Amino acid sequence: MLVFSGKCLCGKVTYESHAEPITIFNCHCEDCRRATGSVFGTNLFVPEDKVEILGEVSSYSHFSDSGSTMTKKFCNNCGSLLFGKNSAKINVISIRAGTVDQIELIKPVINLFMDSRVPTTSINKDLKQASRMPS
Repeated sequence: MLVFSGKCLCGKVTYESHAEPITIFNCHCEDCRRATGSVFGTNLFVPEDKVEILGEVSSYSHFSDSGSTMTKKFCNNCGSLLFGKNSAKINVISIRAGTVDQIELIKPVINLFMDSRVPTTSINKDLKQASRMPS
Protein backbone atom coordinates (compact mmCIF):
# COMPACT_ATOMS: atom_id res chain seq x y z
CA MET A 1 0.00 0.00 0.00
CA LEU A 2 1.38 3.42 -0.99
CA VAL A 3 1.81 5.71 2.01
CA PHE A 4 3.60 8.60 0.31
CA SER A 5 5.55 9.41 -2.82
CA GLY A 6 7.90 12.02 -4.16
CA LYS A 7 10.31 13.12 -6.82
CA CYS A 8 13.28 15.30 -7.64
CA LEU A 9 13.02 18.72 -9.30
CA CYS A 10 13.17 17.37 -12.88
CA GLY A 11 11.07 14.25 -12.16
CA LYS A 12 13.64 11.74 -13.46
CA VAL A 13 13.90 10.15 -9.99
CA THR A 14 10.68 9.16 -8.26
CA TYR A 15 9.98 7.07 -5.19
CA GLU A 16 7.18 5.44 -3.26
CA SER A 17 7.20 4.64 0.43
CA HIS A 18 5.07 1.71 1.49
CA ALA A 19 5.53 2.52 5.19
CA GLU A 20 4.76 5.41 7.50
CA PRO A 21 7.74 7.47 8.66
CA ILE A 22 9.42 6.08 11.77
CA THR A 23 10.13 9.68 12.78
CA ILE A 24 10.66 13.11 11.25
CA PHE A 25 13.51 15.44 12.32
CA ASN A 26 14.60 18.98 11.56
CA CYS A 27 18.39 18.82 11.53
CA HIS A 28 20.46 21.99 12.01
CA CYS A 29 23.90 20.34 11.70
CA GLU A 30 26.44 21.88 9.36
CA ASP A 31 26.33 18.86 7.01
CA CYS A 32 22.55 19.17 6.51
CA ARG A 33 22.80 22.92 6.00
CA ARG A 34 25.50 22.57 3.35
CA ALA A 35 23.89 19.57 1.62
CA THR A 36 20.48 21.24 1.35
CA GLY A 37 21.64 24.80 0.79
CA SER A 38 19.15 25.86 3.47
CA VAL A 39 19.37 26.74 7.16
CA PHE A 40 18.27 23.21 8.16
CA GLY A 41 17.16 19.94 6.63
CA THR A 42 13.93 18.09 7.38
CA ASN A 43 14.15 14.33 7.04
CA LEU A 44 11.56 11.56 7.10
CA PHE A 45 13.04 8.26 8.29
CA VAL A 46 11.47 5.10 6.84
CA PRO A 47 12.38 1.41 6.55
CA GLU A 48 14.70 1.19 3.54
CA ASP A 49 13.14 -2.08 2.33
CA LYS A 50 9.75 -0.33 2.11
CA VAL A 51 10.93 2.36 -0.34
CA GLU A 52 10.90 1.84 -4.10
CA ILE A 53 13.21 4.19 -6.04
CA LEU A 54 12.92 4.63 -9.80
CA GLY A 55 15.61 6.49 -11.74
CA GLU A 56 19.35 6.89 -11.40
CA VAL A 57 20.98 8.56 -8.42
CA SER A 58 24.51 9.63 -7.66
CA SER A 59 26.01 9.12 -4.22
CA TYR A 60 28.36 11.09 -2.00
CA SER A 61 29.69 9.58 1.23
CA HIS A 62 31.42 11.23 4.17
CA PHE A 63 31.94 10.58 7.87
CA SER A 64 29.74 12.05 10.57
CA ASP A 65 31.22 13.42 13.79
CA SER A 66 30.19 10.11 15.45
CA GLY A 67 32.28 8.17 12.93
CA SER A 68 29.51 6.55 10.89
CA THR A 69 29.43 6.78 7.12
CA MET A 70 26.77 9.13 5.79
CA THR A 71 25.72 8.59 2.17
CA LYS A 72 23.66 11.19 0.37
CA LYS A 73 21.86 10.39 -2.90
CA PHE A 74 21.11 12.93 -5.61
CA CYS A 75 19.34 12.97 -8.98
CA ASN A 76 21.93 12.52 -11.74
CA ASN A 77 20.17 15.11 -13.89
CA CYS A 78 18.99 18.02 -11.70
CA GLY A 79 21.13 17.40 -8.61
CA SER A 80 18.24 17.35 -6.11
CA LEU A 81 19.18 15.79 -2.78
CA LEU A 82 16.63 13.04 -2.18
CA PHE A 83 17.89 10.40 0.25
CA GLY A 84 20.38 9.77 3.00
CA LYS A 85 21.78 6.68 4.67
CA ASN A 86 23.62 6.41 7.98
CA SER A 87 25.76 3.25 8.23
CA ALA A 88 24.84 2.96 11.91
CA LYS A 89 21.10 2.68 11.13
CA ILE A 90 20.26 -0.72 9.67
CA ASN A 91 17.38 -0.74 7.16
CA VAL A 92 16.63 2.98 7.61
CA ILE A 93 16.73 5.60 4.87
CA SER A 94 16.07 9.30 5.24
CA ILE A 95 13.98 11.09 2.66
CA ARG A 96 14.28 14.85 2.26
CA ALA A 97 10.95 16.45 3.13
CA GLY A 98 11.10 18.93 0.26
CA THR A 99 10.75 16.06 -2.23
CA VAL A 100 7.56 14.57 -0.71
CA ASP A 101 4.30 14.94 -2.67
CA GLN A 102 2.00 14.63 0.35
CA ILE A 103 3.22 17.70 2.28
CA GLU A 104 0.56 17.29 4.97
CA LEU A 105 2.55 14.25 6.16
CA ILE A 106 5.55 16.41 7.12
CA LYS A 107 5.23 16.87 10.89
CA PRO A 108 8.67 17.06 12.54
CA VAL A 109 8.91 15.98 16.17
CA ILE A 110 12.29 17.46 17.13
CA ASN A 111 14.93 20.01 16.19
CA LEU A 112 18.41 18.42 16.33
CA PHE A 113 21.88 19.96 16.54
CA MET A 114 20.52 23.17 18.01
CA ASP A 115 24.06 24.13 19.09
CA SER A 116 24.99 24.61 15.42
CA ARG A 117 21.78 26.20 14.14
CA VAL A 118 21.81 29.51 12.30
CA PRO A 119 20.91 31.94 15.13
CA THR A 120 18.25 33.81 13.11
CA THR A 121 16.33 30.62 12.22
CA SER A 122 12.74 30.61 13.48
CA ILE A 123 12.16 27.61 15.74
CA ASN A 124 8.84 25.99 16.55
CA LYS A 125 8.92 26.05 20.37
CA ASP A 126 6.33 23.23 20.49
CA LEU A 127 8.93 20.76 19.18
CA LYS A 128 11.50 19.02 21.35
CA GLN A 129 15.05 20.28 21.00
CA ALA A 130 18.41 18.58 21.30
CA SER A 131 21.90 20.01 21.12
CA ARG A 132 23.08 16.92 19.19
CA MET A 133 21.68 13.60 17.97
CA PRO A 134 19.97 11.75 20.84
CA SER A 135 21.35 8.27 21.48
